Amino acid sequence: MKKTFVVSSILALALSVGFAKPYNIDTTHSAVNFQVTHMLISDVDGAFNKFTGTIDFDEDNKTLTALEGEVEIQSVDTKNESRDKHLNAPDFFDSKKYPNAKLVMKSFKDNKLTADVTIRGITKPVVFDTVIKGPVQNTMTKKQIIALKLEGKINRKDFKVGSSTANAAVSDEVLIRIQIEASE
Repeated sequence: MKKTFVVSSILALALSVGFAKPYNIDTTHSAVNFQVTHMLISDVDGAFNKFTGTIDFDEDNKTLTALEGEVEIQSVDTKNESRDKHLNAPDFFDSKKYPNAKLVMKSFKDNKLTADVTIRGITKPVVFDTVIKGPVQNTMTKKQIIALKLEGKINRKDFKVGSSTANAAVSDEVLIRIQIEASE
């Protein structure tokens, strides 16, 4: 009797927990963007054009169970070739020594995603406000799709990015916006 109760309890718990499944990121409908303030008054936007990632999504509970991503630093794009070249230089991202930046989810609760972000070999926890939309069925592929929006802030100097550049020239605070569309 006791054994049946324990087995039944475990089975009930397992069935009440949704099952996460992997989703593939559609890079043509996704973006990794950032924004800094220049000379204390104007915003400058940038993006990383080359990125990869994986997502595990629990459709029943509409929650993330895993998210990892990586950007190729040399793909930085601020719509200014000389600035992009400088951002890849040793005093900013040092893309030859540190070719990628990474994000690895640690937890997700109440629309807050906490992730370890690694830039220039330095890892720091970052909290992202998160919005999840879907799942809905893609009418063309008949697969389920989801959309994620993540927004968080870092201090670039915590990662030794442009350490000698004053906050008045380029803000220490960097806004990160990640938009992802992914399908099962």
